[in-house]
Amino acid sequence: MKSGETLLVAMAISALGVIPADYFYTSQFVPRFKELEKERIVTSNQLATAKIVSENLNHVRELVYGNMEFAGQKDSVSYESVLFDFLTSCVSDLKMRLVSVRPFTPTTLGRVTTYGYDIQLEGDFFSFGELCSKLENSRRVMAMTSFDVEDPGRETTVSSNAKIGKASATPLSQGRHYVSIKFHLDTFRVKKG
Repeated sequence: MKSGETLLVAMAISALGVIPADYFYTSQFVPRFKELEKERIVTSNQLATAKIVSENLNHVRELVYGNMEFAGQKDSVSYESVLFDFLTSCVSDLKMRLVSVRPFTPTTLGRVTTYGYDIQLEGDFFSFGELCSKLENSRRVMAMTSFDVEDPGRETTVSSNAKIGKASATPLSQGRHYVSIKFHLDTFRVKKG
């Protein structure tokens, strides 16, 4: 045999010996690789949970700072301006019309100051539902304490006291019904004690 053929045969024999040895050697690592993969998944899930908790804590911190008065705190924009900007942007987004906002004199009980507003809107009932959802998800603490929904074309009143009268339809454009909505909204500021 020539030296090239001998070298080729030696390489083939060594490959046949090395491949099973390598397979045997690396097969001992398979359980460890599976264990590491499980640990990676657990760690990944823990990081995702930590991120969610962090975002929620940031939201709570913003709620606290947005709804509390701290000694010496000077807001660059008044509390009422922030509320009115939020309210007008929500009403505009929902294609409703803000008819009136009547503020009440703030009342203080202990550390909590309550700012009340009687608000009247015009739009459809589904937009009112969306507005309630936006108020609930606001960064300000708000409470809708009462509401009345009147349909001028129906002689129907639906309120938080559940008064209902006769019904006859008066459609708006695009198949929606015009309603007049009156509600009382309370917002709160808490003094740091």
